[in-house]
Amino acid sequence: MVLTISDEELAHMKMIVMDGDAREALRVLKELVKRLEQQKNLGLKSHLD
Repeated sequence: MVLTISDEELAHMKMIVMDGDAREALRVLKELVKRLEQQKNLGLKSHLD
């Protein structure tokens, strides 16, 4: 599975890591997991149609 992220998203992630903002890092990670799950579900749905 591949998740595409924009240059802006990558820059935001780098800033979070540099700042050591654990809460924001967790929020971003949760968002990435959510996007992966959505992508996975769309893939499964297309196989069922």
